[in-house]
Amino acid sequence: MPSHKSRVTDLDLPDAFALADLIRKRRISPVEVIDETLARLERLNPQFNAFIAVFADQARLTAKRAEQLVMRKRRTLPPLLGVPVSVKDIVFTTEAPTTAGSRIFGAGLVAERDAPVVRHLRRAGAIIIGKTNLHEVALGVTSANEHFGPVRNPHDPTRVAGGSSGGSAVAVATGMGPLSVGSDTRGSIRIPAACCGVTGLKPTRGLVSVDGVVPLSPSLDHVGPIARTAAECALMLEVMAGPRYAGRFVKAARKSAKGMRVGVSEFHLRDLDSVTQKPIETAIRQLGKLGCRLHDVRMPVLDEAHRASIAISASEAVAYHDQFLKAMPDAYGSLVRKRLQDAYKWTALDLLRAQATLKAVTAVFAGVFEKLDCLVGAVLPVQPPVIGETTVKVNGEEVSVVDAFTRLNAPQNMAGVPALSVPCGTAEGLPVGLQLIGPSGRDETVLRLAASYQRA
Repeated sequence: MPSHKSRVTDLDLPDAFALADLIRKRRISPVEVIDETLARLERLNPQFNAFIAVFADQARLTAKRAEQLVMRKRRTLPPLLGVPVSVKDIVFTTEAPTTAGSRIFGAGLVAERDAPVVRHLRRAGAIIIGKTNLHEVALGVTSANEHFGPVRNPHDPTRVAGGSSGGSAVAVATGMGPLSVGSDTRGSIRIPAACCGVTGLKPTRGLVSVDGVVPLSPSLDHVGPIARTAAECALMLEVMAGPRYAGRFVKAARKSAKGMRVGVSEFHLRDLDSVTQKPIETAIRQLGKLGCRLHDVRMPVLDEAHRASIAISASEAVAYHDQFLKAMPDAYGSLVRKRLQDAYKWTALDLLRAQATLKAVTAVFAGVFEKLDCLVGAVLPVQPPVIGETTVKVNGEEVSVVDAFTRLNAPQNMAGVPALSVPCGTAEGLPVGLQLIGPSGRDETVLRLAASYQRA
């Protein structure tokens, strides 16, 4: 097992904006960018296990085409021309079969067409370098994959990277490409972003297409960007959402947060481990110093959201996987198989009650955002556990990792509102994520607040 000396931090690498600008100005070749990225991947991936598949030959060929485009000296070039992007291996790409981190599809699902989100990225000039590792079928929060091996935290390789988009977060955190595509059903972008010290956004439901993505829970599934900064997430979101959004989110990310009305969510600060609580509180005070107007907010209905999200996600997941569970149960890893089989216990009455809670949670968020621009709180109540551990202690109380990691994130999937994790410091050497939540359809508010905080 890698020692703590294997950690990768404090990377001195250009962000997506700088990289695209250097390419446009012909100060660096897309071929050089891809060669350097692949070399870093070859060196680091054995330590951190972020990738399931790497498209080296295809990426180099695409980079040569991008270089030819630059050499033609066109005034307008795509915004991500030559920028390496990785994609969670639950999203269809034409280079290789999609495994969803599982063996239930044999060698994987072969796609004749890319998922729409991948098509948008390619049209913007991005170069897809590979598919990232994940928690099997996206049903988990650690990315301790029983088939492809665990994704390891770049700040301490003995610990989990979070999940289910763990490989995507690690790829960004270690510099194996500046941008990555993740998916989020009950926190699966924000959880690994917080664990690995990067920025991850779950957009408004429906803003980014989930077509061509292996489903987990269609009512709660989202696809979104993972990058080092909120500004990069804004750029990536514009591309992923489609051409009608060009300029909208990047412009917002450049604005000051001064004057924003920010609610401090009691629910999202409840029952935090003491070492995690300190950097969160410090970050919230910093928002006040940036000129944000802070207001305390209580939303009691969110207490019901977690159980309801379990009922919905479990019922929808087992509905999709039922045929595979009956035909080839041993193709699943033991832990994921058990979680899916346990989902059969949920009744139609449970599901109807959960759907009623979803409507109530959605209404409460909508009401709060009639008076506020954003809400803030924690992403996780504790630090990422050691790989293999299934429980964590929160202020002395033992809780399952799944429940601890999803509790503060699931309500936002229920309501379909945008939610973002931004690094806000460390606790005992491990990153801590601050969660920013905005109104449905107003993803620019969380990007504006997060980018302003990061600049400060």
